[in-house]
Amino acid sequence: MKRIVYFLLFAFACGLTVSAQKVKPVEYGGYVNLIREIDQNTIVLRTLGYGKKEANAREDAEVRVIRAILYVGFDGHSKLIHESESTFEAKHADFLNTFWEQKRYKDFITSTVSVGSLAKVKGEKVKSMPFDITVNVKALRQYLIQNKVGGGLGFH
Repeated sequence: MKRIVYFLLFAFACGLTVSAQKVKPVEYGGYVNLIREIDQNTIVLRTLGYGKKEANAREDAEVRVIRAILYVGFDGHSKLIHESESTFEAKHADFLNTFWEQKRYKDFITSTVSVGSLAKVKGEKVKSMPFDITVNVKALRQYLIQNKVGGGLGFH
């Protein structure tokens, strides 16, 4: 009986992990680097996207970039949210669910260009691909303000 309970708990935990990856990038590491500023409002960032196919890697890279803009920031561009990620997600769960699941974040990405090929990651069952992603940071900031999730927003 204990084995069945443990198996069910394990299966449930695996299900949560799989569903969480739809919203957050897969946890294979990687960095998001500022490549250049087009103007004060628009920046180009480079990151690796992970997935078994190019489309999965592209989506992973786009989510990774938006999360970096929101919670990390870059030289000359402070992070948009000045709260911890977990605190902000707890306060604005409904907004963020819509933002990620309905792919509203794509409204602020003006281009996604692959800068390499899909390559196998050593020791993993996944591939990675580098992308340059152009994001309109000003429009993203305005969207957050209009949706009244600006309690933790930084205005720099």
